[in-house]
Amino acid sequence: MSVIYNTQYVDEKYSSIIEPNLYYDSVLVPGVTYTDKYEEKAGGIFIHKLGTGNFIAPTTPGSDFSDAVVADTLIQAVFNNNFKRSRKIYGVTASAVAYNKAEAELAEALTEVKQGWMLSGLACLVSEGTDMADTTALSTTNIEAKYLAMRQALKLAKANPDFCLTRSAVYTLILQTAGDNFRPIANERIVGQGVAGMWYGINTIEANGLAETSITYYNYAGTLNTCNLSLVDMIMGDHNAFSVLNNFEAFRIVDSERFAGSLAQVEFNTSYRVTTATRILVKFNATPSA
Repeated sequence: MSVIYNTQYVDEKYSSIIEPNLYYDSVLVPGVTYTDKYEEKAGGIFIHKLGTGNFIAPTTPGSDFSDAVVADTLIQAVFNNNFKRSRKIYGVTASAVAYNKAEAELAEALTEVKQGWMLSGLACLVSEGTDMADTTALSTTNIEAKYLAMRQALKLAKANPDFCLTRSAVYTLILQTAGDNFRPIANERIVGQGVAGMWYGINTIEANGLAETSITYYNYAGTLNTCNLSLVDMIMGDHNAFSVLNNFEAFRIVDSERFAGSLAQVEFNTSYRVTTATRILVKFNATPSA
């Protein structure tokens, strides 16, 4: 539509700067909310877990050793979650816009894949973690007690809780309650990805992706699980108990053989696994369906 000032036409122009699309904060950060230490170039891996007994009681000096063969177990992780996005770039279109269309489409494809990758990771945490079995509605009067109860339960399970992901409404309650005891985290890996702070020594991160009602991921057995993330208030645990492993990543712009133009393509191949369920605790706000 032509623009007129008074009775005269004025020039029109399309901006060379693109308005960004909106996405959830990325809350999967290696070394903070998950570990990638088991990453291997394979289609599936087995992680050894040594057996353990009770604590060792003392004996008197000069006594003999008591030998034992302790059985170990294997934890399976399979690279069976594949995320792909391919966006068309018609040459005739790319030549008629002021911005670098190929570069912009590739960046958007990467963000789309990372969004799904992150949400599926949250679904794994929720599905494979331990249900706290407490659906009490949270408020400013009980949020601190419930938070500390989760921490206590994890410590009694001999875990080392170092992160807590919360839905946005719960994060707001924490901000309203914690006051000066809530310290912003001076860490670019976290602050650059989302809103975060430290409360009682635990990295506490707002996960606004916990608003989605139907997110899927394939577990290590190849079963497609569907998870309602909106039923989650908080996920607290030890990041070393949650493995997110990639065995393939691709980012490319390739010429298309079907039309004059190119394709912006991104692909991730990922394994998700909670390796020790007792080290990840989930508080729901309603009972999840089986």
